Amino acid sequence: MLRKLALLMMCVLLAGVGVCGGNFLNAGDIPYKEEIAPYVAFLKKQSQKPVDYVMGLFDKYDMVILCERHHPEATQYDFICDLVSDKRFIEKIGNIFTELGTSTMNGYLHDFMFADSLSDNEVENKLLNVYRNFSFQVIWEKHNFYDFLKKLYALNKSLAVNSKVNLYFSDMPFSWQGMTKEKYWQFREELGKRDRVMADQIIKKFADISKSTQPRKKALVIMNYRHAFNDFKYADGTKADNTGRYIFEALPGKVANVMLNSVVNIYNSTDKKTILAPTANGKWDAAFEVIGNPSMGFDFKDNPFGADYFDLFPYEKHNATYKGVFTGFIFYKSLKEHKYLWGIPKLFDDGYDKIILDRKAISGYPVAPDKVNEFIKEKETLTEEPYENIIDFMLKINQWLLPNKIK
Repeated sequence: MLRKLALLMMCVLLAGVGVCGGNFLNAGDIPYKEEIAPYVAFLKKQSQKPVDYVMGLFDKYDMVILCERHHPEATQYDFICDLVSDKRFIEKIGNIFTELGTSTMNGYLHDFMFADSLSDNEVENKLLNVYRNFSFQVIWEKHNFYDFLKKLYALNKSLAVNSKVNLYFSDMPFSWQGMTKEKYWQFREELGKRDRVMADQIIKKFADISKSTQPRKKALVIMNYRHAFNDFKYADGTKADNTGRYIFEALPGKVANVMLNSVVNIYNSTDKKTILAPTANGKWDAAFEVIGNPSMGFDFKDNPFGADYFDLFPYEKHNATYKGVFTGFIFYKSLKEHKYLWGIPKLFDDGYDKIILDRKAISGYPVAPDKVNEFIKEKETLTEEPYENIIDFMLKINQWLLPNKIK
């Protein structure tokens, strides 16, 4: 509250010299600074809903890569569920690839997703088994994907066999069965190939789908952060090692990629800590705030959003713009509505407390005996959190609006 008040007072004091008062244009009852006028003007001409936008891309492309927000953010999966349960998606697309989940689980996953008569208790046990063997990471406690799997099963249960949605995990092959410290660290040494392996698995399976007799020969691919980038180059011209880039190269003219509105990373060179901020120093979110934060989707080509410097990746020098890395953009809920969901209830039940603790030791991160109960409680407790520094985000967004608009 004090920081907001201080900013408001500063704006009032500096208004006379144009630093904070500047030139303002108006859109309805919400005044805003001239710097975001091109963004607002563009947005006022847009009306396509996110699901309609993605389905429109599928009319032109065989594959759409969706760039996931931070892994634990939950509202993005509300949108993804809306998309994959849309009648058009079920009838025309029907295939989903995810970065999340080792491809070793795909046989089990298929049997689960195509089972028609599971009770609620059996569904829960199946989901827990997936999460207990999900990845080379010992624990995946992000709850959003758990809910997504549960909803996708319910959707498939309501559909005829030939209409069910196919889900393919695409992370590197891995199994905890017979795992030792030596085998685990040998695997970890191979992680440098992860983007290439994920891309190859998706490309190969997609080729099988294309050659099959099934009528649905298109696919949604859900990748997190840089894995979804297209032709991203560093300042020296070197191409980045990203799954998205490999897929674009393998399927020229057949792939689009879409960024979900999120936050960007800022690298603090002083204390080596990664901190977060709104995209484009808050301009994008301010423009959406002016028009009421409607959900929408649009291409990055030929608009001020796409022309902006690509600040989503700050770790290497580059000259990229958003339109050079992504086909399009989806705004779905404002940053103040985003939420992290943590915790998987019952994850340690049925003797898995000892199994998971053994895996923690294998991975080189054992849990101290006096911390076990605390550790289990933390990982099993369902917890909802906003962005930790959401107040700072809002200050950056509100700097592009009139002071009396600051909330």
